Amino acid sequence: MSLAPEDTVAVYGGTSLSSAETDSVRGAAARLARVAEDLRAASVRCLGVSGDLALPGVGGAGDTGAGAGGIGASGLASLARDVARCLAERARACDLLAWRLLRAAGLYEEAESTAERLVGGLVTAGTFGTGAALGSLGWLGLAGVGALGAAEAAGRLGGAGATGGALTPVAGAVAGAATRGLAPWSDEVVAGLGGGVAFAQPGPAGGRPGVAGGAGVLAHVAREVPLLGGDDAGVRLTRLGAEDFASGAVPAWSATGARSVREALARVDDLYPGPGGAPPATIAVQRVTGQDGAVSWTVLVPGTQSALPAGHPWDGRTDVELMAGQPDGATAAIERALADSGVGPDEPVTLVGHSLGGIAAAALVSRAGFTARYRVGGLVTAGAPTGLIPAPPGVPVLHLETPEELVSNTDGRSGAENPRTRDRVTVVRSLQDSADPGDRAASGSLPAAHSVATHVRTLDLALATGDPRVAEVTGRIGPRLAGESMTTSYYRVERAGP
Repeated sequence: MSLAPEDTVAVYGGTSLSSAETDSVRGAAARLARVAEDLRAASVRCLGVSGDLALPGVGGAGDTGAGAGGIGASGLASLARDVARCLAERARACDLLAWRLLRAAGLYEEAESTAERLVGGLVTAGTFGTGAALGSLGWLGLAGVGALGAAEAAGRLGGAGATGGALTPVAGAVAGAATRGLAPWSDEVVAGLGGGVAFAQPGPAGGRPGVAGGAGVLAHVAREVPLLGGDDAGVRLTRLGAEDFASGAVPAWSATGARSVREALARVDDLYPGPGGAPPATIAVQRVTGQDGAVSWTVLVPGTQSALPAGHPWDGRTDVELMAGQPDGATAAIERALADSGVGPDEPVTLVGHSLGGIAAAALVSRAGFTARYRVGGLVTAGAPTGLIPAPPGVPVLHLETPEELVSNTDGRSGAENPRTRDRVTVVRSLQDSADPGDRAASGSLPAAHSVATHVRTLDLALATGDPRVAEVTGRIGPRLAGESMTTSYYRVERAGP
């Protein structure tokens, strides 16, 4: 069934509607159960009164059932019995409603049907066996190193020729159908494969199970195989000027503060070599000065630009290093850029990242050393697998995901399984369920489903629904992005080499 685009949005986490909802439902059920107990007690009292009224002599001599008030003792006894019966019926109704509320809360928390969980378990088990078998071959890593970033890199590097123009209509239709079919199970597929690879290679996995361990194996292969570039000695940053961009000019927004989270996210698209003409592996650090002179910072980070290890850390190798929780070049580069820009310890920093950029931003925010040095004002990720990365309390966090992009689920978790806290909100939108032709077309194309523009549209639709959780988290992040004046520094990141 096709739905209006805004009806394809699901929101998880936040302060009002998700986990608190089931607690409220269970609380209401408990109150109804207590009411039912009180009603049953009142029913018993009424029956007792009816028995007393029926005793001989209660109504006085000559009682014929009609006293001064028109109702004799026998009539009062009958009335008491009727009241007792009505109270007992209301008690049973309250018991039934309480049971239904508890059942509804249980179904809500269960989230998936038994059939879906069974199929998901079978998919995970099957891919676990596949991952274990392939992992034992060792060279699985060669194909796997770029797998996490391949979908995105194909769209960014191959352009239309990789996703449409060079493919026959039949092949395109088959690829689209495969993407839509895999989307609901992609997290189970990745969870099984990652767990299998980690099981087969416990040493390189560092003893970690699941996706994190499997990513560790792939990261190990990327560092140890000379063909893939081997290890390196860190990163090198170069400040960019207008002449370094293909257009001969920096993006038009460079001196203007973002007026919203939406606008900040849309700007990330201009940091890719294709759309914005930026050099490969370019990040932006923006200094915002408010009316009161207070300074805040915004860091914009794009995603993967090479499936295989490259001369810069915006590659598939960094993807798996981030997923494994290992040292990587992207987070090192962001910290270097912040230090070079002169960010003060009391000046809030908001990080906005797409895909690999989102993983790197989330990884930084989760590190005690980073939060001790910098005051984090907020985190926004789009199309990034961040479900395995914790976030500190008090920091507003917004995640945007679509199942059809597949990339967000490469942590082995769907968006619904992301951590849910008062500060952390995940917005998930199903493209293939939308009645909008553009959404349905994007649902069959990995690059289109994963694009910054698609995630910007998801945010627009989520805000349009009026969901208070989305409004709250964007309302907490947004004011730090705008100001009276702004300056933007651009950095090209390269691997320093062995």
